Amino acid sequence: MPEQDIKDRILFRQVVESLKCLQEGVLRSVADGNIGSLFGIGAPAWTGGFIQFVNSYGLQRFIDRCDELSEAYGERFKAPEIVKQKLADNNQFL
Repeated sequence: MPEQDIKDRILFRQVVESLKCLQEGVLRSVADGNIGSLFGIGAPAWTGGFIQFVNSYGLQRFIDRCDELSEAYGERFKAPEIVKQKLADNNQFL
């Protein structure tokens, strides 16, 4: 297994779940998700928080990488619909 896949699998699973929480209303805001991931569950500081990571990584690039990971390692890596909606609206998570 490529080393980058190992790193991405660890990070992307947490990001995907954070996005699902935002999509389903468990998180009330993007800021809550970012602060909570940084201070609550120890997200790497360089990400800016799990949801901010998607903005920095690029929404289309994130979706594409999720598709690659999903194809190789299972559906749990699929990008949530909220990312596709933001991309379609030419928007970011704010």
